[in-house]
Amino acid sequence: MSCGFGAVILLYVIIIQYNQENKTDSVSPEFAIYQDKINLLEQKLNELLSIEIKEEEARTRTLLSDQQKLISIEQLEKQIAQLITKNKEDKLRLQELQTQFKTSESKKSFLEEQNKEEISMYKSTLNQAGGFKEVLTGMRLGGSHILILLDSSASMLADDLVNVIRRRNMSDEEKKLSVKWQQGISFVEWIMEKIPEEAFFQVVHFNETASSAIPDTDGKWLSGSDKSNQEKARDQLTQVVPQGGTSLYHAFSVISSLSPMPDNVYLIVDGLPTMERDVPRNYKISSEERRKYFERSVSSLSENGPPINVILFPMEADPYAAIKYWNLADSTGGSFIQPQKGWPK
Repeated sequence: MSCGFGAVILLYVIIIQYNQENKTDSVSPEFAIYQDKINLLEQKLNELLSIEIKEEEARTRTLLSDQQKLISIEQLEKQIAQLITKNKEDKLRLQELQTQFKTSESKKSFLEEQNKEEISMYKSTLNQAGGFKEVLTGMRLGGSHILILLDSSASMLADDLVNVIRRRNMSDEEKKLSVKWQQGISFVEWIMEKIPEEAFFQVVHFNETASSAIPDTDGKWLSGSDKSNQEKARDQLTQVVPQGGTSLYHAFSVISSLSPMPDNVYLIVDGLPTMERDVPRNYKISSEERRKYFERSVSSLSENGPPINVILFPMEADPYAAIKYWNLADSTGGSFIQPQKGWPK
């Protein structure tokens, strides 16, 4: 088709050249006839040229369209390949998550069985001892240097989380009158009444830190023969507002800070710790994390340390507290009690 188009153009050029070379001032009739034919031929050539140009343009557009389609197909193939690769990666990730889930489920089942055994052992021991009442009457009282540790965290406001949150929004005066907190103070009074006159004692309340009940007596022993010390300790505790988290780390650090070291410790608490030394950034502490805080705090105690007698006020949603504190009391040679509401009053 291109060769024919070239021939047409060549013929057109020859005719035009011939026409220019043979122009004269006077035109004969015969020449006029030929001129008309030439003009007609030029017109047809122009028409053919126009048709050829349009056809060439159409072919060019078709070619460009085909090329664009090829490019689109290549892009689509790349996208399909990427999707296939991503699908494979997603399948591998899903398999990893399924494996992790199965491992977690196995670990959970193992821990549940282990805890069931511990709780069963705990209940069996209590039954052998005659229950909580017998354990209470068997509490080891006395000693020459007696330390009383009282939990003053926000959880001492109530026995369940809902009421703790409700009372936490009350005034300080109302918080100080919380039944559970008053029961804790009553236990401190009850223990102080049993302290021999020749003995020494110290009362410390703890939450996110630990402080002596009587100001400016941190690290000092108080004389049991001076009854005013007991009155001051009681009066100061009634001014304490339960608040913050629970740190056994700070509570147990008091034991080693006293000289001589106490030979009898009474720990009045309502659950597992919610922190160690520093307040955690995340306030949503899991049950497993609380058990770890407890174990690490207990590991800080000296092997030759004093017996730790635990008075536990059970808190709802803290099922491991009883067995953990019972083990602590048992391993240190102390006693464990879980008193009823209203006792010792």
